[in-house]
Amino acid sequence: MGMKRRVLSIAACFLAVFSIALLAACNTLNDLKTDVTIEVGSPISIDAFFENVPEGAEFLTDVSGINTAEPGVYQLKIRCGKKSADVILRIEDHTPPAGEAIPQTVYLNWKMPEAKDCIANLYDFSGIALVDYQDGVPSFTEGGEYQVPVVVADVYGNSAVINIPFTVINDTTPPIISGLRELELEGNPDQLDYLEGVTATDDYDPEPMITFDDSKVDYTKTGTYELIYRASDKAGNIGTATTTIKIKVASETAKNKTSGGDNGTYYVGDGDPYALARKVMSGLWGKDNVATARNIFNWVHNNLWFRLLSGTRNYEHAAYRGFTKHSGDCYVYYSCCKMLLDIAGIENMRVDRYPKLNGKVHFWLLVKLNGEWYHCDATEGYNDHPGVWFMCTDAQINDRYHKFNGALYPPRAGGSKEFASPTPVPSEEPSVTPSPSVSPSVTPTVSVTPSATPTVQPSAGPTATPAADTPTPTPEGNSPTPTQAADPTPSATPVPVTQDTPTPTTKPTEATSSESAGE
Repeated sequence: MGMKRRVLSIAACFLAVFSIALLAACNTLNDLKTDVTIEVGSPISIDAFFENVPEGAEFLTDVSGINTAEPGVYQLKIRCGKKSADVILRIEDHTPPAGEAIPQTVYLNWKMPEAKDCIANLYDFSGIALVDYQDGVPSFTEGGEYQVPVVVADVYGNSAVINIPFTVINDTTPPIISGLRELELEGNPDQLDYLEGVTATDDYDPEPMITFDDSKVDYTKTGTYELIYRASDKAGNIGTATTTIKIKVASETAKNKTSGGDNGTYYVGDGDPYALARKVMSGLWGKDNVATARNIFNWVHNNLWFRLLSGTRNYEHAAYRGFTKHSGDCYVYYSCCKMLLDIAGIENMRVDRYPKLNGKVHFWLLVKLNGEWYHCDATEGYNDHPGVWFMCTDAQINDRYHKFNGALYPPRAGGSKEFASPTPVPSEEPSVTPSPSVSPSVTPTVSVTPSATPTVQPSAGPTATPAADTPTPTPEGNSPTPTQAADPTPSATPVPVTQDTPTPTTKPTEATSSESAGE
C-alpha cells in the first residue's frame, strides 16, 4: 500500500511538471512575431518568428512551396503544442543588382558605347530595370584614363554604382601608306591585284583599312591615269597617296566598240564578277549607307556607257561585262549596282518596267535607305535625264521609262498613293500575305538615385493558389496583392499585327531573249 501511494505521488508530480512545461510552451505564442520580413532569396525559418524558439514550435502551413526568389506576402500558421496562430511573412527585395565592370578603350571622337555594354554578369533577384550612365553619356575633351560611373537598378528601385575604367585615345595622326608602285594593265581589270604589296601603318591602329579610288581611270582607252589610295584608322583619320596606272587596249573605237572580242552580248568571259565588284567597292564606302549607295550609283553611271545587247540576260554575266567592258544596257547597269549594294550590305530589289514601252523592258532598283524604299537608277543614255535617279519617290521618278506595277513591291518612301497605276492593270493581282510581327518587350522605367535603400515599393506580389496547408497570400496595406504575379521584367504579350509591307507571292521574272532592254 505504501509503495502504491509513492508511485501515484511520483506520477502526479510528473504530470504536474509536464503540464506546467506545456502551459509555459503554449504561453510563448504570446511572444510570437506576427509580422516578419525576410530578404528575397533567404530561407524560411521558424527562428525568424521568435526571439527564443520554444520547443515543439513548427509551421502548420507547408512553406516548401514558397518561392523565396520572388518578393511577396504570405499568411502562414504556426503551432506550438495545442495552440496555433496566424502570422504574416513578407519577402522583400532590398538587395541592389550586382555586376562586373568591362574596361573600355575608345577614341576621343568615337560615339560612346551603351552603358549596358560596359557591365558583365549583371544579376538581380527581381530583374534589371535600368542600366545608365550616372552623369549622362560621357564626353571627353582629351585623352587619358577615366572612371565613369554606371548606375544599375532593379524593378524595386534598389541601385548600385559600378565604376567603368575608360582609356581614351586622342589620335589625330593619319596612317602612312607605303608599297605603291606604277601599275600596268592590258586586258580585263580582274587580272590585276591593286592592293598587292600595299601596306599602311598607324601610331595606334594596328590594321588600318586600305581602299583605292579608280574613278579617274578609263579602262576602255589607252593612257596613263591616276590611282588614289586611302588608309583610314579607327579614329577616322585618313591618309592618302597616289600612283599611276597605264591602260593598254588592243583596239579602240571610242564608245562604239563591236570588235576586239566584244560580240555585243552579255557574255564576255569567265572571270569572277564578285572579285571585281569587291575591288570596286573598296573605294566606294561612305560615312553611312546613303553616302555609300550614292557612291555606288555615281560610279556605275560614270564608268559605264550605254549600248544595246543581244542574247539571254544573266545577272553574273551582265555584272562581269559591266566591270570589264564598261558598257551594256540597263540590265548591265542594274546588275553592277545590285552586286555592289549586296557587298555593301544594303537591302535592294529589282524593279521591272510595266507595261513595256514600245515592246522594250527596263530595269532599275528599289533601295532601302534610312528605313524606307527609294527608286535608284544609274542607267546612262537618256537625253532628257543625263544624271542619276537617286532616292526618288514614286512621284519623282514617274516618267515613261519607270512605269511599274506597284502591287508587286513594298510601299515606297513618299507614300505609295503618289504612284499612278499602269494601264492595263493585270487581271490577276498577286495575293498578299501579311507578315506577323511581335510587339517589343516593355522595360520598366525607374528614376534612380544611387542609394542603399529602395526608392520604389513593389506594387504586386507573386500569385499563390490557396490549398490545404499551403501558404495563402494576404493583402496588407500597401503590400503586394495576392492575385497578381510580380514579374521582375514585365513584358507585353506578343500580339501578331499586320505589317505595312506585303510579301508578294509573285515576282518579276528574267526577260527572255526575244525582249529588248534599255530604252
